[in-house]
Amino acid sequence: MAAEHKSWTLVSQLRTLALGLLSAVLVACSPPEPPPSDELPGLPPGRPPAAAPPANSVGGFEIEVPALTLQPGEEKEVCFALPLVLVGPSRMVSAGVVTTGPGLHHGNITTRSKTGEGVRPCSPGSAADLALEIAAGGSVLFASSTQIQGSEWQSFPAGYAFRVGEEQEIVARMHYLNASARPLVIAPRYQWFTIAPKDVQTELGPFAWTYFKFHIPPRSKFTAQADCPLQRPMHLVQILPHMHALGRRYTLSFLGGPRAGQAILDLMDYGARGETDIRQFLPAVELTQGGQGDGIRFACSWENTFDKVIEFGVGDNEMCIAFGYAYPPAHAASAGASEDVDCLPILPPMRP
Repeated sequence: MAAEHKSWTLVSQLRTLALGLLSAVLVACSPPEPPPSDELPGLPPGRPPAAAPPANSVGGFEIEVPALTLQPGEEKEVCFALPLVLVGPSRMVSAGVVTTGPGLHHGNITTRSKTGEGVRPCSPGSAADLALEIAAGGSVLFASSTQIQGSEWQSFPAGYAFRVGEEQEIVARMHYLNASARPLVIAPRYQWFTIAPKDVQTELGPFAWTYFKFHIPPRSKFTAQADCPLQRPMHLVQILPHMHALGRRYTLSFLGGPRAGQAILDLMDYGARGETDIRQFLPAVELTQGGQGDGIRFACSWENTFDKVIEFGVGDNEMCIAFGYAYPPAHAASAGASEDVDCLPILPPMRP
């Protein structure tokens, strides 16, 4: 009996050892589980870009929007097409600056294929038209923060730049508002700086995310939210959210994946006017989480202080747009959403 007991004990010990070894092998061969979201490495904070041109600039181009006088309380939305006159050997833009006095509510400066010559008025079109121009190969040259005065810079880290296409013109879609008690002459001036192609380490592509249709009930707080799928890796470098006076908060977060719901950007003080809303991420934030995520979620929040419904538009109405830059350029997806349509991403055309 003693011999049988020893034999049984030895078998049990061997079985326990074998199971332990098998478990160790399975653990070693299995892919590691992603850490919980609260244990994931932190994201780089979004910071305003540097307020200076690149030290290695080789040229650039500039425009001055035709001057316009606004009377006290007057509001206007105007559009001008202007020639893109490039100075220097490069088409790679690394920085830009706007200089303006009071009265500029905001300006969206883009490029598109040439439609004529010289400085001339144009139709501003809709936000959908603007987004489609960008998706068709245009560039976002500048999107200024709401009611900025003085100078605002849009610059990239050293070695980052976006390409301005050939045979293109500049389109300046301007929104002016004279909130003062005296007439104002408004004539914003823009300047862009290029760097040599050999100095470009990372080429960027522009994008625009827009929520086109919403209805904010009178005297209420309201949030419009869009879930946008992304099928290709997209590294976010810079973003500028855009709302109007009722805007209170803009958020951007991950959709699905190990970082689901984690905030990339949360501008809780959007209503603080006169400060830049441009945010830069270094290192860049990869929005698909290496293919583990589904895309991004962006949201605009407002507080309607009027006794009327607020919609997408100018005047007392509101907007929900984000302009930005990402890489690689072919993966810089624009997107459109509304209360009637799920978010639809639009990839830029492939360059020949």
